Amino acid sequence: MKYAKGLANSALIGLTILAGTHSAAAAYPDRPVKIIVAYGAGSGADTVARILGDQLAVKLKQSIVIDNMPGAGGELGTVAAASAAPDGYTLLFAPTTLTVSPHMDVKPKYDATKDFAPIMRVATLPMLLVSGTKAPFSTWEGLLKEAEQHPDALNYATSGKGSPSHLEAAMLAKLKGIQIRDVPYRTGSQALTDVISGEVSFYFPVLPAAAQQVQKGRLNALAVGTRERSSVLPNVPTLAELLGKPDYEATVWYGLLAPAGTPSSIIKALAEATATVLSMPETRQKIVGSGSEVSPMDTAEFTAFIAAEDKKWGDLVRELNLQK
Repeated sequence: MKYAKGLANSALIGLTILAGTHSAAAAYPDRPVKIIVAYGAGSGADTVARILGDQLAVKLKQSIVIDNMPGAGGELGTVAAASAAPDGYTLLFAPTTLTVSPHMDVKPKYDATKDFAPIMRVATLPMLLVSGTKAPFSTWEGLLKEAEQHPDALNYATSGKGSPSHLEAAMLAKLKGIQIRDVPYRTGSQALTDVISGEVSFYFPVLPAAAQQVQKGRLNALAVGTRERSSVLPNVPTLAELLGKPDYEATVWYGLLAPAGTPSSIIKALAEATATVLSMPETRQKIVGSGSEVSPMDTAEFTAFIAAEDKKWGDLVRELNLQK
């Protein structure tokens, strides 16, 4: 009888713990949630994070605080997020560089696939391949012909070593087997200025940064990085078309993540709330208005996507010998 009574008490304790855990999960969030953005106010990541945060606050009925932590090329805020308690109250809103930066360091400060629990990809910022009107080509085919006829002579501007503008152009060179030389700039605006003036042959900026100059006739648009043609420049072919790869994308992506070890119930709650918010016309309109495109991936898709991005960029960084 004592044994039976002990089993009953153990079962009761187990049920009590389970009920308490369920209650805690159901109560989430019961205090403000902080979303770290590892870049400054006004950056692309910050803009989309604030749009998302405003709507999540309404959906979750709790304050969402955007905490800008710029520094070390995004590593400062990213490491802080990875080190935070895995309780759902500190999240990270990260761009593509999440899967690039660790590979740039001989001694990485974090692992994109192990230190975070992906929640949802939120948006993408299209990239646009452009050349100056003084360049000896004005189309993708012309660029390839120039590269074949003058190997090692063709150069392109980048926003710095390891930046999306650098790696995306390097990836295209690898795919097409051509030799092109990168010319790094401190800022994207400086790079764009020298492409327009003819100092360098081409550049791969984000679409909003160059679209107006294309429309004014100061730049030639060779290709857009989205899978579908852009409504802003509908006559410009996609790289997916030109490469014959329907799934090919050249975009900067933004996504929401939590520290590794965050309970699955909280990840699910955040993913569901984010999906609901991204389906709202008001949210979509604001994100599109900022220059990005709403392109959600659920938790499973985003997890697989990050793993693929981590391998792709890691392999390319090592191939280009960019580690320092």
